[in-house]
Amino acid sequence: MTLIALATAVALSGQAAPPPRAGSDLTRDLNSAPPAAASATPRATTPAPVATPQSAPTTPRAQTPAPQATSPSRPSAAAPAARPTTTPAPAQVSPTRQPAAPAPAAAPVPAALDAAGIAALPFRIELPAGVVMVPARAGADAAIYRIQRGDLTLAMIYAGPSSQFPIYDGDMIRTGGRTSIVVNEGGRRLAMEHLFQRATTPKEIHVWIASVVGADRDLAERIGQSVDPR
Repeated sequence: MTLIALATAVALSGQAAPPPRAGSDLTRDLNSAPPAAASATPRATTPAPVATPQSAPTTPRAQTPAPQATSPSRPSAAAPAARPTTTPAPAQVSPTRQPAAPAPAAAPVPAALDAAGIAALPFRIELPAGVVMVPARAGADAAIYRIQRGDLTLAMIYAGPSSQFPIYDGDMIRTGGRTSIVVNEGGRRLAMEHLFQRATTPKEIHVWIASVVGADRDLAERIGQSVDPR
């Protein structure tokens, strides 16, 4: 077999080589060649060795000891609760009431002058029945008297060092030691007040009628006319 192969090879090498192809024919043949002939034969690749994973050493789990069953302990006897200590509240002492101050006693109503009291006055006066003279408030060196019938005041008399004469407006008339104020009312003249001046105490005696009307006004005017210093 070996000899036959060698003889065949020698025979073939002795044959004439074919004439070379033109460049255009070579290009044409390459373009018309099938894809399998044009592709290069891939190199044989050696597969990479696959790393074998090593298993990690397993650590044994720590075993938790099971809890031991404990018998329930008997509850200890509770200590008796301490009673709260109550502090007695201080006794409330009611304030001592001071006795109320007694109300000031009302000033006694002056009594009407009797005949002896009227006789001791520094002037004379005529009082009709039912009319009285009552002392009123005055200063240390003066006195005031009210001429009244019941609760109605008819005239007033001042005896002291200085009066407020005149009180009314009217005609001033002087007769003897008397100075009077006279007014015209209803066609008649009425003496509304009189002033007497003296050398001894009281220095002045002033008489004036109150604001009354009708018959009471006429009565007051007559009583005023009856006053005369002693």
